[in-house]
Amino acid sequence: MAVGSAVTTVLAVFIAVLTLAPMPAGGPAGSDKVYHVLAFACLAFPLPLVRPRLTLWVILGVIAYGGIIEMIQPFFGRQAEWADFVADGVGAILGAIVARQLGLRFRRSGGLHDKDDPMTAAWLAEDAALTGDGYTSPRWRSK
Repeated sequence: MAVGSAVTTVLAVFIAVLTLAPMPAGGPAGSDKVYHVLAFACLAFPLPLVRPRLTLWVILGVIAYGGIIEMIQPFFGRQAEWADFVADGVGAILGAIVARQLGLRFRRSGGLHDKDDPMTAAWLAEDAALTGDGYTSPRWRSK
């Protein structure tokens, strides 16, 4: 989780710098919304990839972060926009859900962790209960 936290922190600082710096003029109308979606999807991606159970908290945290940025932008000569906040939320949801699904898929295939690892087994069992795919932990499997 340390790598996921470090990557998330670096991305959060990078996004803050980009969203609080003076914006250059030009570009098609609304193109900044695409950048908001992409940036906040990237911000929401690392933690759910390695800790799927954190997905909801990551989504809520990233949306709150986007809201805070929008609220402080006027102090940096920028303009707050509801559409930017919505784009941040869409990006957070997309990034976190894609990361969660990839993380669970890697775990099922043994790509990230050993399935006999208790934490991985718990995540897989939790996901199976939610999705109904029938996975049971080796710990709980009858022999």
